Amino acid sequence: MDLESISDRMEDDINDRVGERITYIPGGGGPIYPKAHVNYRDGETDLGAGSGIEQDITIAIRKTSIPTMPRSTDRIRLGRRPGVTFKPVNPSTDDSGFDWVFSVKVVR
Repeated sequence: MDLESISDRMEDDINDRVGERITYIPGGGGPIYPKAHVNYRDGETDLGAGSGIEQDITIAIRKTSIPTMPRSTDRIRLGRRPGVTFKPVNPSTDDSGFDWVFSVKVVR
């Protein structure tokens, strides 16, 4: 077993223990319930005449849970934001190559 395989297994184990369960609905598919690292940070937004604070949520999820790159037609629901549906924005691969990382935007 190589170091990369060991690191990947350790990341899976950590994600299983501390990740947040989310509802992920691929465009045109049924829901799945993977665990992900969800960062609920605040960000500044431009309101034209001033600025305000809005929640700037980012998600890191294992590619083994979501094998294809997240698309804007996919939908996400988070336990800490009941009743709100999100879509992935600007997905990319993290430095390890094992996770998708993206922001989310509220679907209205």
